[in-house]
Amino acid sequence: MGIMKKQRDQEPEAVVSLRMWKYSDALKAVPYIRSLMQSLREGWLEMRQAQQVVERTKARPGRPNRDTLILLEESQRDVERHEAGLEEIVTEMLALSTYCVDPGAGLAVIPFLRGQELAWYVFDLFDPQGIVAWRLYSDPLETRRPLAELDTPAPAAEPSEQSSFTIPAPPAPGFENLN
Repeated sequence: MGIMKKQRDQEPEAVVSLRMWKYSDALKAVPYIRSLMQSLREGWLEMRQAQQVVERTKARPGRPNRDTLILLEESQRDVERHEAGLEEIVTEMLALSTYCVDPGAGLAVIPFLRGQELAWYVFDLFDPQGIVAWRLYSDPLETRRPLAELDTPAPAAEPSEQSSFTIPAPPAPGFENLN
């Protein structure tokens, strides 16, 4: 075997099947999504706090004493415990095809089809309505389109009866990028 891998040795690309939501169904799910996002945000903030204790403890000058070592061990266990709790919440959200964009800000997205294009309802934990805007999959992440635009027909596309959509899976899931 040389430098090149044989094709059969390559792993197939993972895909994610998304549930396509109707606006009325997404509105009905807002209380549940709000509950999940509140738990996710609280767990994320607690995890970040435990991570900061670990970082500060490791950064202390000199040789650690017994109390410092105990604090470090307890803080590392706290980080692991919070990560496990976050994974449970994220798994629940994945079953709904709902994805957290920013846990600190309480932002999530819910997929739907705009004509034949994948789009996302933008959920904001701190807004009483819950769903505050929408964006196309191809839009930059920070794009927020007014919900009133959804009343106008999608350009050059017919409504689809498709109830799921497949996109490439993100690279490795995890909480290391949520800092």
